[in-house]
Amino acid sequence: MDWDAAEALTEAACASMFDTTDCVLQPRKTGASVNHAEIDDPDRLPFDFKGTIELEPPSDRIARHQPSDPAIRNGTVSYDAVLTAYTAAWPYKPARGDYVTAKLLTWKIAANEPDGSARGVYYLNRAKA
Repeated sequence: MDWDAAEALTEAACASMFDTTDCVLQPRKTGASVNHAEIDDPDRLPFDFKGTIELEPPSDRIARHQPSDPAIRNGTVSYDAVLTAYTAAWPYKPARGDYVTAKLLTWKIAANEPDGSARGVYYLNRAKA
């Protein structure tokens, strides 16, 4: 068994063990102008998936925008929840601003940390009604 096969087997095993929450990904896009609200994206269809959502993850340092002065550091960023899921079979990768619905709650994807594996990590904030 090569490395890629072992990694795929491990990711699938983790997904079957931990990804037990039914979720729906609803893609979103910006409105017609800055004065319009975000809307559902008709070019990307919503889809169901299983994932793991953990509430109130510890605050983390995530580089969002690099300042022009390297001596300035971005502060700590906090999110309401973190979603992890096996994404290998997903029709597309979610974008910042897309919605995730799980257990009657709607979350907005605020950030992600791609690591090259098929297991996605998405930081979520509660979506405003």
